[in-house]
Amino acid sequence: MISPMELNDNELLQQFKDCTLSPSFLTHEVLLRITWILIQQNGLERAVVKNCKLKERYFKNALKNDKYNNALTIAYAEILHHFMEKTIVRDFNTFLQEFPRLKFSFKELVKTHYGFNILKEHRKTEPLSRRPILFTF
Repeated sequence: MISPMELNDNELLQQFKDCTLSPSFLTHEVLLRITWILIQQNGLERAVVKNCKLKERYFKNALKNDKYNNALTIAYAEILHHFMEKTIVRDFNTFLQEFPRLKFSFKELVKTHYGFNILKEHRKTEPLSRRPILFTF
């Protein structure tokens, strides 16, 4: 089985879309990369919609569980986009090297971004009152 790091962007995205990416390869870094690819290809707004649909389908079909977190999926895109706007880097691995907090301190970034912990429970919808984004990274 080929690891996600050996796949090019289109191959990784296709395996995720087809739900053929092995669940053992679904890591935080792979989810960041998929989100990064979608933003690169579609821009933020369309990437959010596509990522939510793809991730929910993957959780249901490949992982066979209902632990999909819509608010967290949106946060992945919004946080990544924030950092993507601060760089000219177009290579994902170099991007992660430039912003290691994305890989190693993501929970803290999410708490900063939303001002509360959306990781406590798995939500299918966004919080009822949409709070302002607090970009104080």
